[in-house]
Amino acid sequence: METIIIDRICTSCGCDKETAKEYLDAEIRNLRELRDADDLRAGDMESACDNLGIEQEFLPYFCESLIF
Repeated sequence: METIIIDRICTSCGCDKETAKEYLDAEIRNLRELRDADDLRAGDMESACDNLGIEQEFLPYFCESLIF
């Protein structure tokens, strides 16, 4: 699923795959920091999708990324 997300980010922002991966990693890192600070809120994963310009159908990916 990560490859699909990266492709969608590329389409959304017109960037290359390496840059899209960096954007995705940054959003995941931000969500983990919020989780670790016990400050993760209901809309944070939706905001991550919006920030990346991707559909919210990818929310399960972000949920799974917080498990590890």
